[in-house]
Amino acid sequence: MAPIPGAGGPRLSATGSHDSAHGCGIYASRTVLPSFSIRISMYRTAPVMHHVSKINGAAPRTPELYDKHSTGFRRATYVDHTMGSVHMGVGICYLDPNGVIQPHVHSFEESFYILSGTIIAQIGERNDELSAGHFGLISTGVRHSWRNTREQPASWLEMQAPQPRPIESARDTFFAGGDVPSVAVPLAQQDGANALVGYFDQSRLPRPGGPSQMEGFNPTAGVAIKMFVDRSFGAVHQSLFLIQYMPGAKIDPHDHTFEESYLVVSGRVRATADGQTYDLGEGEVIWTSVGCIHSFENAGSDPVCWIETQAPLPPSKEVFRFERDWLHLGGTL
Repeated sequence: MAPIPGAGGPRLSATGSHDSAHGCGIYASRTVLPSFSIRISMYRTAPVMHHVSKINGAAPRTPELYDKHSTGFRRATYVDHTMGSVHMGVGICYLDPNGVIQPHVHSFEESFYILSGTIIAQIGERNDELSAGHFGLISTGVRHSWRNTREQPASWLEMQAPQPRPIESARDTFFAGGDVPSVAVPLAQQDGANALVGYFDQSRLPRPGGPSQMEGFNPTAGVAIKMFVDRSFGAVHQSLFLIQYMPGAKIDPHDHTFEESYLVVSGRVRATADGQTYDLGEGEVIWTSVGCIHSFENAGSDPVCWIETQAPLPPSKEVFRFERDWLHLGGTL
């Protein structure tokens, strides 16, 4: 399978192999080149409640608030208020060699998944060296900073909820001053576990069709889910996870009381939203709003994997509203 356009790096793997237990690979990249070409379906009689985009070669940019408080930092946002979202902000962050993001706090919750490179992350009282495959949660109001001391760029997926405010509306990010650590011990070498940081080992990807790690999601043939951040991890507003569909796997049309975003990292998936169907591959993104009826199917011969985010945090039950469960009632409008 080809990497995300512009990636050029190997898939993340605990063993360094390009293959995982079930053929699912997340691609490490020095430049998972972002900025997105927009492809939105248009309806005359119903509101459009989804957004489809694709990573291309255009450069990301430094967010305005970070101009004076960072070096070598850029972000490419693929979900925010400009496309109709009201609950989340999602994007890919990039930090150049010797890059720094100074200590700051947010009035929202933030989760992350390291895609490539190695960074020093100071989160609260913790100071860890994180590399591709690490994920974590930064709770609301927790002071944190980032530094790249390596010779290679680093990148990570960043999920924020509640949705960050437009800069012209109100402030929700506040720089706190202080030093950014330049030395840290790799997390795997430290005693004990940080409850807010974890590591994804592809060899431990759950068995497709086995017991689901997602609360309220019943086992589905050919589907495996690896939860990164959710209620059990300490999240209040969001979830972040990897999902894999084996060839032939599918989920029927349904909607939710929360928004979702999906970044395809390997394989191809047939996605349907608002009655429109898309064939999505590596580097493509789809966002669905509350109430958007959507479904997915792997009609190809290889596994498909994507990184998914959800906000608000899904309820503990009645997570899915499937169309099939109500069709037997019939009736007319």
